[in-house]
Amino acid sequence: MAAENVSLGDHLVAVRRRRGMTQQGLAEASSVSVAVIRKLEQKQRLSTSLETLTRLAHALDVDAGELLGKPRGLPYGAQDSELLRLRRAVLGLMPVDGPVLSVAEVQDGVRQLWRRYWAGDYPLLARELPAQLMAANVAISAVPEQQRPVAHGALAQALQIAASLLAHLAHEDLAHLALHGARRAAEAAGDELLFASQQATRSWLLSRQGLWSEAEHLAVTAAAEVEPALSQASLDQVAVWGELLRYTAVALSRSGRHAEADEMIGLMRAAAARMGADSATRYVGVAFGPTVVAMRAVDAQISAEKPRRALELTRDVERPESVPPAMHMRYLLNVAWAQTLDWRSGDAVGTLLRAERIAPKALHHQGIARATVAELLPRRRKHRLPGLVGLANRMGLSAA
Repeated sequence: MAAENVSLGDHLVAVRRRRGMTQQGLAEASSVSVAVIRKLEQKQRLSTSLETLTRLAHALDVDAGELLGKPRGLPYGAQDSELLRLRRAVLGLMPVDGPVLSVAEVQDGVRQLWRRYWAGDYPLLARELPAQLMAANVAISAVPEQQRPVAHGALAQALQIAASLLAHLAHEDLAHLALHGARRAAEAAGDELLFASQQATRSWLLSRQGLWSEAEHLAVTAAAEVEPALSQASLDQVAVWGELLRYTAVALSRSGRHAEADEMIGLMRAAAARMGADSATRYVGVAFGPTVVAMRAVDAQISAEKPRRALELTRDVERPESVPPAMHMRYLLNVAWAQTLDWRSGDAVGTLLRAERIAPKALHHQGIARATVAELLPRRRKHRLPGLVGLANRMGLSAA
């Protein structure tokens, strides 16, 4: 694959001119200084914080991923119109037809989808999702009435997984439609925790789009509705509540409300203490516990532009391998970004390569990975950074 030669600054100039905006106009619309915009466009700076990037994207009325040149869809591993079939399945354009599976078989299929998602195997997940959505819909029509709530629950989770995948593939509007369908299915299932876990996913999706106040409100409201008595609650209840707190903290950090984010992380620690260890919940297929909380604390310091403090807090992430590969990979990307900001360039490259080994098929869909590599590449003029050029080439980034 040919490497791209278009930087963040190039994308910024092109979109700004397309919108007919001056640098001063963009600065006023985004609350980003003209000096920062000028440095980005002149490539004196090759990357910026997620918060600054999102403000620029909002002012230009584009997704942040467009400014980063993030690939849309499946640039790697696509075989046969996976996204077209998935789009049809999410929009309800496929006929409800096929073999009738038992509810237990449909549930097993959903658990397999969660494993694919958290392993970061997006191409295979995209291929399997339409069939699983079909199987859940067929089961709803075919199984005895008393089993239909469980079948609706399986459909709700399959749509939630579809929404999460579509967000990574930069199809956010279709992801919201999938979550709308998931909500209806969860209501038919009559499962309060299932609905709450979907609100966590929706909050995450809104944060990805820079809609931080909306993401915070959604997560806080859902968390209040399911807040458990920690001494009496089941682990599923605590884990779902903890996930909602996590996405509340994300929204607070991204919007610059760092003290409030720290308070939310304190509540997460209480939930993690009740869990005792990183334990998976049947609702989102991912572990929640002390490791997840420690990872969130690191990310919060990065959002607060305190990379050295973030790196200090990595000592509290004692068992990063205990969380699913995609989450472990994303944590390592945060660490690599902090190392880059702290001018520990060699360490950053090593961390990036570790992240690639853990979830290679998901790495290309992470904007922070592209931003970090872009920031590191010019440093080769003064430092030996073995492995960086190969990684850039594999990501489709220019190493020139």
